[in-house]
Amino acid sequence: MDQYAFPGENADVYRHIVESALDYAIFTMDIDGTVATWSTGAKNLFGYSPYEMIGQNSELIFSFEDQLAGVPLKERRVALAEGRADDNRWHVRKDGSMFWASGLMMPLRNDAGGVYGLMKVVRDRTRTLQQDETLRSSQERLQLILQSATDYAIFTFDRDGLIIRWNTGACRIFGYEERDILDRDARILFLPEDRENGALEREMKTAFECGRAENERFHMRKDGTAFWGSGLTMPLRAHHNRAGYLKVLRDDTERHFADEHQQIMMREISHRVKNSLMLVAGMLAMQARLAQHPEVGRALSDAEARVGTIAQVHDQLWRQPHIETVDLADFLSNLCQRLQQSASQHAVSVEVEPCVVDADRAIQIALLVNELVTNAFKHAYPDGSGPVTVRAHSTNDEILLEIADAEKVCRRNFRPSKMTVKAWE
Repeated sequence: MDQYAFPGENADVYRHIVESALDYAIFTMDIDGTVATWSTGAKNLFGYSPYEMIGQNSELIFSFEDQLAGVPLKERRVALAEGRADDNRWHVRKDGSMFWASGLMMPLRNDAGGVYGLMKVVRDRTRTLQQDETLRSSQERLQLILQSATDYAIFTFDRDGLIIRWNTGACRIFGYEERDILDRDARILFLPEDRENGALEREMKTAFECGRAENERFHMRKDGTAFWGSGLTMPLRAHHNRAGYLKVLRDDTERHFADEHQQIMMREISHRVKNSLMLVAGMLAMQARLAQHPEVGRALSDAEARVGTIAQVHDQLWRQPHIETVDLADFLSNLCQRLQQSASQHAVSVEVEPCVVDADRAIQIALLVNELVTNAFKHAYPDGSGPVTVRAHSTNDEILLEIADAEKVCRRNFRPSKMTVKAWE
C-alpha cells in the first residue's frame, strides 16, 4: 500500500475531507445564500459544476414550490438563530429531475466567533424514502387486512405471553376490546386445565423450533364460555423491541361438534355392519357344516372366511380413534392371527412396517391376504403343515405386499389410497 505524507496545513486537510466525500454535496454560501464553494460531491449530486454554481443563489436547487414558500430563506434564518437547520425535502438537479434529500445547514464562524456564512451538507435519500413509503404502505394494507378479517382472531404476544396487538376479529370471537386486553397475559384465553398444563408454552416452543404450531382446542371467552378454536401460531421478529408470536385462530365450534357427531354415527354404523356381517358369517359356517357335498361345504367355508375378514375390518374401525383409516401393521397381525387359529397346523408370521391406509383399501387388502394365505394352506401344504410369511414395506409412494410359502412368493404393489395390482412372480 502506497504511503503519502500527511498535509502540513489544516486548510489542505479540510479541503481533502470535503473533496473525498463524493456521496455528499458540501457547499458554502454567504448570509444571503450566494454559493461560495461547491464540492465534487455537490457536482455529482446536483449536476452543476463549480463554475456554474459559484456566485449563484442556492435557491436554484430548491423546487419552485419551496422557492415561492420562502423555504431557503427560512432555513438560513433557523440555522443562524439555532446553530443548525435540518432539512428533509425534494431538491432539483440541473436536468430538472427531483430527488429526496436529507440535509443539514450550519453557520460558519471566524476565529473571533463572528458568522460570515453558512455551510450545507446534503445526501440523496430517495431510495430510503421509497423503502419507507413501501414499508408504510405494506403496514397500512396489513393493518386494513387484519381489521377486516372479522372471522379470524389475529393477535400477537411477546415471549412472556403478554398480548401486543389485537384485531377486530379477536374482539368479536373472544369478547375483549383492544383496550381491555393489551398487555394482559394470553393464558387467560385458555381453559384453566390447559393453562396449568403449559399449553401456551408448548405452542411457543413448537413455533420457535418448527416455524409454526398448529393447535385445535377449546378456548375461553371473556364471559367464561368455551369454544373450539382452530389456530396456528408462528414466531415473529422483534416488534417494538419485543420479539414474540403471531396467532391466527377461528371459531370452529360448529364444525367440531358436527365432526364428533359424524364420528359417533360412523362408529355406530360400522359396529352394526360388523355385527350383521358376523351374523352372516355364522350362518355360512352353519350351512358349511350341514352341507351334503364337500365342494359346497368348501365354497361356503370360503365365503364365511371372506365375510369374517370384512367384519374384522369394521371391528377395528369402530374401536380406533379415526374410522377413515387403518394401521396396516396391526390390522394384518390381527387378521393373520385369526387365519392361523382356523388352521393351527400352519405357522403364519407377519413382518409389516407401520403404515396407514384408507379403510376401503384395507378391506381389499384383507380379502387379498385372506385369499392368498388360505390358498397357501390348501395348495402349498396339501398333506401337512408349513410356514406362511406375510410381509409389507414401503417403497417410495407405494407399499409392497408379499405372501410367501415353501413353493413361491406372491407380490402385490399398491398405494395407500389407490390399488395398483401387478402380476404374479
